[in-house]
Amino acid sequence: LLAKILNMSSGRCWSSDTYNPVPGVMDGVPSANNYQGGFGTTLMAKDLGLTQNTATNTKTPIPLGSLAHQIYRVMCSRGYANKDFSSVFQFLREEEAQ
Repeated sequence: LLAKILNMSSGRCWSSDTYNPVPGVMDGVPSANNYQGGFGTTLMAKDLGLTQNTATNTKTPIPLGSLAHQIYRVMCSRGYANKDFSSVFQFLREEEAQ
């Protein structure tokens, strides 16, 4: 229901209407298949690392990018390395439950 509301408003975005990370909301996306397929978490961590290096070299602060990089690195160390990057939804949900 929330995805439908978002997709009919200014909150509409790629992750809500095309690649929803919440299991059971959409068919044909990694979240519907235990986060298999798609763009891997390790690749996301690598790309965020490249971004972080560039930001550091140019003295550009990217606090949210740095946090995202840290989250994806932790995910890789906790069994999410071979899952789609959208598994961050599942990871953060599990972290919240602890």
